[in-house]
Amino acid sequence: MRKKVVAIEWGDAFIDTDDFEEKDAKKTKPVMRTTVGFLVCKNQHGYILATDEYAKKKDGYAAKMFIPYDWAVTVQELT
Repeated sequence: MRKKVVAIEWGDAFIDTDDFEEKDAKKTKPVMRTTVGFLVCKNQHGYILATDEYAKKKDGYAAKMFIPYDWAVTVQELT
């Protein structure tokens, strides 16, 4: 069964190895990303997406992506 394709906009954590001051740290925001994939399922923690469905196997997928609910800003169904 073909899964829905969704676009999830979410705020990602990051690391910056440059020196900084506290005044600059107070302006720090998450890196905003948009990920598109097959919505395989949701669990108590978040969304599980896949980049590909494996056509020769009923429930086979490739490249699992997990996005916690608290990190998601928008979820848009594309198909």
